Amino acid sequence: MPKKIKNVFYKNLTFEKILQAHNRARKNKTYKNEVIRYELNLENNLINLLRNLKEDTYKLGKYYSFRVYEPKERIIQALPYKDRIVHQWYVEEFIKPYIVPKFINTSFACLSNKGTHKAVETVQKQMRIMKRNNGDFWILKCDIQKFFYNINPFILYNILKKYIADPQVLNLTRILIFKEPLDKNQIGIPIGYSN
Repeated sequence: MPKKIKNVFYKNLTFEKILQAHNRARKNKTYKNEVIRYELNLENNLINLLRNLKEDTYKLGKYYSFRVYEPKERIIQALPYKDRIVHQWYVEEFIKPYIVPKFINTSFACLSNKGTHKAVETVQKQMRIMKRNNGDFWILKCDIQKFFYNINPFILYNILKKYIADPQVLNLTRILIFKEPLDKNQIGIPIGYSN
């Protein structure tokens, strides 16, 4: 596994991979108006998106906000559908193969072959080991309040820069993390919606 992402942007920027990203983005959203409208002219829309990414003219759309109440009340910020395709492409082509392998092995959320059930199995296994080796023990269950809204995007970007040497991938990373126009006081990254 290479230490840095280098010279892969254009290699991974193909119509087939953008189409695959579209198929992932539309999963469970096939009947949403936005997806239906996009698919009415799918080939042209994907070709235009591909061209914008290739020619470095891609711009992130405007977020729209709404509330969800399960499992608790949250404000969700969603991007236009074309941007969700770009997110899917970016995550599949750059984050999963290059960044995810650097995670500690007890990272579970939203990762392939992991998730809640694997996390529970791992915690139970660790609890049995602790009980066997140490007798009684304590567990701290906690949550970081408004975690995503408190992430400093400048720190996140600087961490990702350590792993990204491809200038096109780095530029797209900047576009996806920061609000435009760039605000030096920006704190937080938007919470997307997966349902």
